[in-house]
Amino acid sequence: TPSPVSLPTSNLSPPISQSPTSQDTAWQKVLEAAKKEGKVSIYSYNWVGDIELAVKKAFENKYGINLDIITGRGAEFVERLKTERRLNQMTGDMAEGSPAEANNMKEGGLLTPVAAELPALRQKDVWWFHPTYLDQVDKAILIYTQQMNTPAINTNLVKPGEEPQSWKDLLDPKWKGKMSLREPKLNAVLIVSFVALLDKNVLDENHIKALHKQELKYVVNSIEEIRMLSRGEFYISALGSGNGLARFATEGAPIRAVTMKEGELVSTRSVAAIANAPHPNATKVLLDWLFSPEGQSVAGKALSSLTVRKDVSDFQPQAVQTKMANPIMLTQEYNEEGTKRYLDRWYDKLVGR
Repeated sequence: TPSPVSLPTSNLSPPISQSPTSQDTAWQKVLEAAKKEGKVSIYSYNWVGDIELAVKKAFENKYGINLDIITGRGAEFVERLKTERRLNQMTGDMAEGSPAEANNMKEGGLLTPVAAELPALRQKDVWWFHPTYLDQVDKAILIYTQQMNTPAINTNLVKPGEEPQSWKDLLDPKWKGKMSLREPKLNAVLIVSFVALLDKNVLDENHIKALHKQELKYVVNSIEEIRMLSRGEFYISALGSGNGLARFATEGAPIRAVTMKEGELVSTRSVAAIANAPHPNATKVLLDWLFSPEGQSVAGKALSSLTVRKDVSDFQPQAVQTKMANPIMLTQEYNEEGTKRYLDRWYDKLVGR
């Protein structure tokens, strides 16, 4: 299994401003208050089905705190949280999904930083990159897994040696009407990915216009896209999906990721505490557990994903692994620029939809 992408780690650990004794005492009070709250509610994009059951069972067995997971798309949760805040009736405690959607929430004043209070995040030398890597100033958005995003193929339909080897190969006329793309109106992370590819001069705007003219099938979410790819409804998923790809590949679907010579996108999944939430202490306990070796193992295995801790195994099947020769990290700068373009419907304006 390839090692996770190794990124600079200097000066990424938050400073310890309290003595160990005061920290332990403060955390014990958080634990006691969390058990009194007895519940934590999560707005999640990825924790569905078996993933939801695995995380819920492990956390509830450890702490006796009920875990309520409400699934949906990040854009929906942003609007839902704005409504909850306007009515002063907050329901959600934590958000899980893409850093791009989390950044959208942060810009709307919907998140609160808690990283400095979590004992797990004060550990040193255990991270491939610190969970605050993408949000080092505010530390409100925390990264808990990583994955490679690159085009994926149906191996029953694309013969060996004919798969695309460059992002520009997706423009080959032979793939016209045979590719999918996640719906840009609903997926901020898709726009973030395009921003990164543009910045690295892998693609330019004319390439994106030409890609749209390939008669793409626009699919609402990544799980449905990979399910359709597995069934042979199209040959190629133009941007792939580490989460869905790993899940269906593990179940034996005829799909695999392909290596792009210009580089593959390194995307991440994030979690964040919601501001003015009804169960703030239970939220901190859940977040701390998620970054512990146990939480990383449970989430990594359930998601078939690369973890962010060095002392925890990786759980990606062979079909998802790529050479990772030129990883392109989706940084906070890309997230911010991508969020702006997403809200402005940049893709639709560019291609004339």
